[in-house]
Amino acid sequence: MSANWFVLIPIAALVLFVPGAIAVLKLQKASLRRMGSMPVTASPTADRTGFHQSPQESREEFVRRHWQRSGLVADGVTLVDLYDRIQALEERVARAERRSASPPSAD
Repeated sequence: MSANWFVLIPIAALVLFVPGAIAVLKLQKASLRRMGSMPVTASPTADRTGFHQSPQESREEFVRRHWQRSGLVADGVTLVDLYDRIQALEERVARAERRSASPPSAD
């Protein structure tokens, strides 16, 4: 009689597992269908938070505007600092190019 219990346990597990897996797959398909019917331009996070990047806005402008928002930009303070350093470097390069392009002064 005890040998029958050892056979019954795997069969019972299969009987419980298979319908559960089928139910999960059906729920996934239903959610994918719902996601497919949403407009392409609508982002779930933009709708929920009200923060989204407009098409005319650069990534830098977006980060500068929302640098305090946790989770919206990855470490906004560091990104803003990086953007500031890049801007300063671009200005230095432009000045150096202007100096090199100007004719040398005769002493």
